[in-house]
Amino acid sequence: MLAVIDPNVDALWNSISTTVTAEGVTEVRPETDEDWQTLHHHAILLREVYNLLIIPGRKVAHVNSSTSSHDSELHADRIEDLIRLHWTDYVARAAALHDATQLAINAIEKRDVDGLEEAGSLIEAACEPVIRNSGIQGTRHPK
Repeated sequence: MLAVIDPNVDALWNSISTTVTAEGVTEVRPETDEDWQTLHHHAILLREVYNLLIIPGRKVAHVNSSTSSHDSELHADRIEDLIRLHWTDYVARAAALHDATQLAINAIEKRDVDGLEEAGSLIEAACEPVIRNSGIQGTRHPK
């Protein structure tokens, strides 16, 4: 999650924002060809995570490594047990992430900021049950 999912999903989520301060409103949107191309690369990598997630018996983490920056997350062995126990649901959630990310790719290819924002919400919805069930509490992603 830390090495592949987080940096790619964060790039998508952080590509659109509105900040209101006493000095005014600042909006961040992808604008240049390079912005859109970079987002496209992140989205492609995120979509392809599906293929890694659904490999039966795949280890969640390398030995003695963390699966998250959150101290409250379950140990990798316990997460693997839960994945095995709930394999069908797990694969369905991975597929939801794949499908939502494909919508982001479609929006990026059209340079559709609203579509990208909507896809970002769907990606969050696909990730939220996984976060909740892996033991991470109080985690909120940017919208």
